[in-house]
Amino acid sequence: MFPSAAYAEWWEAKTDHFIVYSESSAADAKEFAEKMERVDISLRSLQNVDFSPIKSDSQRLTVFRTGDTRDIGRLAGSGSVAGFYIPRLGGSVSFTPAKNEKRGTGELLGARGRSSKTDLDPQSVMFHEYTHHFMFQHFSAAYPSWYVEGFAETAATMVLNDDGSFHLGNPPQYRSDALFGNYINVPVERLLASRNKPTGEDFYAYYSVGWLLNHYLTFEPSRKGQLKQYLRAINAGTAPAEAARAAFGDLDKLNRELIKYKSGRLPGVQVRPANYSPPQVTMRRLASDEEAVMDVVMRSKRGVDKKLAPDVARDAQQIAQRLPGSFAAQLALAEAELDWSDFDASRLPAAEAAVDRALAIKPDSIDAQIIKGRIHFERGRTDKAQMAAARTWFSKAFENDSDHPTPLYYNYLTYYYEGVTPPESAVIGLEKAYDMALFDPEVRLVLARQLLAEKKGPLARSILMPYAIAPHESKNAKKMRDVVDLIEANKVDEAYKKLSADMAEAERKRRSGDDS
Repeated sequence: MFPSAAYAEWWEAKTDHFIVYSESSAADAKEFAEKMERVDISLRSLQNVDFSPIKSDSQRLTVFRTGDTRDIGRLAGSGSVAGFYIPRLGGSVSFTPAKNEKRGTGELLGARGRSSKTDLDPQSVMFHEYTHHFMFQHFSAAYPSWYVEGFAETAATMVLNDDGSFHLGNPPQYRSDALFGNYINVPVERLLASRNKPTGEDFYAYYSVGWLLNHYLTFEPSRKGQLKQYLRAINAGTAPAEAARAAFGDLDKLNRELIKYKSGRLPGVQVRPANYSPPQVTMRRLASDEEAVMDVVMRSKRGVDKKLAPDVARDAQQIAQRLPGSFAAQLALAEAELDWSDFDASRLPAAEAAVDRALAIKPDSIDAQIIKGRIHFERGRTDKAQMAAARTWFSKAFENDSDHPTPLYYNYLTYYYEGVTPPESAVIGLEKAYDMALFDPEVRLVLARQLLAEKKGPLARSILMPYAIAPHESKNAKKMRDVVDLIEANKVDEAYKKLSADMAEAERKRRSGDDS
């Protein structure tokens, strides 16, 4: 998939909150991991989030560093992507270039010309993406798209100082065309109050105008407290236009102030986190078989569709045949075959054969135990007797790692798809999985469905609200609002049926490869 490697080696750099797999020198991998841990420390300082030790690797963000921005764009399936993040139960992932190459935003959008001043660097992209992960993990509230991206852009330009302090507030120069020129001009009212389907211009404005608006509302003394008021109103279900006008007043006046603000000297702040200590990094050179399978691992972790799944699995087959005694190769093949089985159930025996070989090498592997359980689970969709065997494997994985949400989640699902009432222990496990993976939309929907089955409408409503009150119109947001409307009308049984039907239809489309 990628051109010849810039380095002949891969390194694993592990910190309190990250696992970094880097195709680079050891020093480069270590420096990157330290920076990412520094970003976490800085965000905790800004948001008053206490440090809590991570016991399970499933709770760490896994970052893959390879190639350049074009390679990352190909992996993402879009040439305009220089780095990206995927929230996922039991192991969120992010992808970023290993080469320190910069690309102008004009080039990423297909325009010609380059300018070093407006180059988008991989570090800014990675800081931006991790801010999303941090926000989704620690704050389960609903946020408008402009604020999600605007706040992430604020963190993207963070300057980390050697003494542990950091500077916040620098403008993203790579968006200077939109911020300080006339390249894209979206008024504040459209950003705050529109419920129309977003255009491409709107999406770009989330980053540029969103950053400027967040910066202004954060640093302008006369607007102190207004942003918090607005976000609270949005989370309470207030319509976007009403929430914006109640918090900010005249939106035309706000727009004029914003235009004037960007032409002046933009303020910033220097912050030193309390009780700062330098991040600790544990380094490990990957073995040759781990390096051989890394391309397959990255593509699997990226996620496959009906078209890509066979290609990834076939590449994994070739490596596994060449390395029959490699745990890494057999595990990667098992995962790739299991992914393929989503679209072709006949691949389950191949997935099971591979995971059995992996378990023969490492019987206590949590990842292998989960895959083995999921194979039984998939068979259990048509043969209910398989669900008991699936639970056995999920139980083994849970015994090895009680802080891994995946065994708890799938253990609950075995009862649901078996068509029996889940025991209290399984429901408690689902709730724990939700708490550990607030960023995962699928777990959120499954828990809401369970709460509706228990006639706990208000609790289900609180779980669904972040999706139901998305300020900009979308099919999914409308579906969630319809469910919430039924709950508020005290029609909990109807809400349960609608949510269940919507989830079943989404699953059918995913497995059929229907992207409509």
